[in-house]
Amino acid sequence: MDRLAGSIPEGARLDPVAVAVRPALPRIARIARPRRWLLGLYVASALLVTLQQGVLRPSNNFRVFRSATINLLAGRDLYAAHPEQHFDYYKYSPTFALLFAPLAYLPFALAFFCWSLLNALLLWYALERLLPRREATLALGLLYLEVLFAMQYGQSNALVAALMVLAFVALERSRQLEAAIELALGASIKLFPLALLPVAVLHPRRARFGLLFLGVVTALVVLPLLAVPAPELVAQYRSWRAIEASDTLNRGYSLMQYLYMTLGTDWPNWPAQFAGTALLVAPLALGRRGGRWSDAAFRRLVLCSVLVYVVLFNHQSERATFVIAYTGIVVWCVSSESSRLKTAILALTLLVMVVHDVDIVPRWVKSEILIPYRIKGIPCLVAWCAMQVELWATALRSESAGSSLAGTAPEPRGA
Repeated sequence: MDRLAGSIPEGARLDPVAVAVRPALPRIARIARPRRWLLGLYVASALLVTLQQGVLRPSNNFRVFRSATINLLAGRDLYAAHPEQHFDYYKYSPTFALLFAPLAYLPFALAFFCWSLLNALLLWYALERLLPRREATLALGLLYLEVLFAMQYGQSNALVAALMVLAFVALERSRQLEAAIELALGASIKLFPLALLPVAVLHPRRARFGLLFLGVVTALVVLPLLAVPAPELVAQYRSWRAIEASDTLNRGYSLMQYLYMTLGTDWPNWPAQFAGTALLVAPLALGRRGGRWSDAAFRRLVLCSVLVYVVLFNHQSERATFVIAYTGIVVWCVSSESSRLKTAILALTLLVMVVHDVDIVPRWVKSEILIPYRIKGIPCLVAWCAMQVELWATALRSESAGSSLAGTAPEPRGA
């Protein structure tokens, strides 16, 4: 070998690293090129949506968020009607109203553009951290329309989905403080991220995570004290509780709505929500006891199931919420072994996404069929059932060696 190396001129000797990397360069280039175009599409879409919802027809949802900051600092009830400012009611936490302050005082269009970019690009970043680059690019391409719709609604659902994914990734990499912050921030917007707490419990050092999470939550709960007196803040939390309680009989696009439409029974929501939670959590416990929790694919499937669950069993779910559930469906389809069932579910999801939100069908079809029958939630119901079957089947298999994501330290059995 030395003689062979010596026969090659010094300047022409091959770098072993270069030899190993060179065959992969064309593949990297093939991935990077569409990825750059897709990123450009996301940013350009944020600009176009800003023109539509920030200039030509200012978004009412965004006005609600901006007004909440102003009302909080002015000592007004966040959760009362403010028809002079916007239609609808503010239903987020006082903490979110304070954290929204940087966008409340910028010019409306600029603030809306920043808000749209934050939602879209944080979800982009979250999926890049969760999945290998090729799968992440594919997932972001499949999710593009739903992210676009989320930006048009001017709501926070893509941001919530991103925080849930980032919290999961942080747990996988044993970054408990980061996970606690992301879960608590997400819960200060909507309570959905709390559904990931059972996942956190099954990771190592759960007592430490619990203390960190409680500390971060406490800090966020009292954070508005920087701007308002304690009695005012207590009154705001009471108003928030009251307005949330008034919505408990809603069904939205949830499974409870499908049960009501099918059976015609006016049951309360909690029995179905309790049953769904039990079905969600039981495979986690079985998987941990059977050694499946050490399998990264099993844990990622749990994340996908949770993302769909928080929409399917949420009595306040609406059309704008589905970017969270569809993120779970897309990640499940692109990151696991393909099958005809998954392909069919993904095709159904994309079909419903297009038909429901793109103006390619007559308006009467939407107003009389798609919206009244909650068609947009059907792919979520089908996908969640398939995910749960897969979770149960995997959890019940005999123990076998699992694989961990980089930086993950699964808890030893019996710990």
